[in-house]
Amino acid sequence: MDETRQDDEAARLAGSGSRAPRPAAEVPVDFVPLRLVLRPSGVVVELTCPDMLLGRHSEADIRLPLPDVSRRHCRFVFGEGYWHIRDLKSLNGTFVNEQPIHDATICHGDMVRIGGFTFDVDLSGGPRGDEVLRAADGVLLSISRALPRRDDPPGQRQAS
Repeated sequence: MDETRQDDEAARLAGSGSRAPRPAAEVPVDFVPLRLVLRPSGVVVELTCPDMLLGRHSEADIRLPLPDVSRRHCRFVFGEGYWHIRDLKSLNGTFVNEQPIHDATICHGDMVRIGGFTFDVDLSGGPRGDEVLRAADGVLLSISRALPRRDDPPGQRQAS
């Protein structure tokens, strides 16, 4: 049984009707928060946990609720001093510096594209702007409000 099914089963058995709380991940000593700066608006999403799921699903740690983002699109994981991004077999793929990836190490200044969202990677740890949104354990984050409305780009399919 996969982790999500286990969480759902635990919640059902507990009778709460909601997802069981996610266990807190141990934060490595050398942990550096990852800041994703959305283009063109400049809204910043700060990843403050070493393992975060990004997707359209309501239970994702970072929620991007647009049809070209898969329910469980990719995962950001910090380990051995580096941030890694793993595509979770998403329909439209995950791109780092315009290259499709399955698993990649990301560095300061890289560009990450997830569906119609393009982010710049900021690992500088510098001062935060006014538009910082924190993504923490159990917190759902929706940044779709900050995006300008536009038609889906040609060639992209809606994810299931």
